[in-house]
Amino acid sequence: MKILITGANGQLGQEVSRLIPDASRPGRNEMDMADPGAVGRTLDEIQPDLIFNCAAMTDVDGCEKDRNSAYMINSVSPSVIAQYCIKTGARVVHFSTDYVFDGTRGMYTEEDAPDPVNYYGLSKILGDFAVIPLSNSLIIRTSGVFGEKMNFPLFVYTSLRDGKEINAIESSYSPVNAANLARASVEVERKGLSGILNIAGDRISRYEMALGIARFFGMDESLVRKGNKIPGGIARRPFDSSLDISRATKLLDWDFHSLESNISRLDVH
Repeated sequence: MKILITGANGQLGQEVSRLIPDASRPGRNEMDMADPGAVGRTLDEIQPDLIFNCAAMTDVDGCEKDRNSAYMINSVSPSVIAQYCIKTGARVVHFSTDYVFDGTRGMYTEEDAPDPVNYYGLSKILGDFAVIPLSNSLIIRTSGVFGEKMNFPLFVYTSLRDGKEINAIESSYSPVNAANLARASVEVERKGLSGILNIAGDRISRYEMALGIARFFGMDESLVRKGNKIPGGIARRPFDSSLDISRATKLLDWDFHSLESNISRLDVH
């Protein structure tokens, strides 16, 4: 079976690549997701039987400022992948986001209707819509993915390590380490599942997340302060975009979701 991983240099793509080392991992020069034509040509050349679409433009404010790039990467290129799958019968595992929801109540299930409040969420749901009709597709909806690159948990760790105060807002989400997400995603793909599945961490506020990191690494919790807004944020954010992961926890017999499991894999070296 030929397997292709898009976005193989990203946080999630790197982890999926470690689990499937013999997969094709075209770089941006070969398969620029901002160029749907290049995506189609690369697919026709490699002819994969299974595609893990880990590529996305995830900078929420960046998507607001550069809507064309967000649209091409998050919406149009997934539709090109979907068309390739229709033509060849290939299977795709496509990664979605909690930001397709408005965040008014949280704990969103796989059946809940999307209602994004920013352009990132809109561009992602348009990509989802291209993939959803495929009978052989799996859409994994996730939240707050973090890993080796700079992200909120790593920012919290480095700030506390250096004795700096941080302000963390009380908005909620379901953060998951990229390594846990990759392993869980590969496992459910091998089960042959299709449709939409939420794979993420347990619901937690960003303030509680920061405190949890301080406790786990034995750092000063008093440096964590409650904030009331995201500094410099351009795009609106959902206040509670947490996901209901009860289906995934029944399918997988290991702890991919707890705070301790996820921050224990935080790359702090």
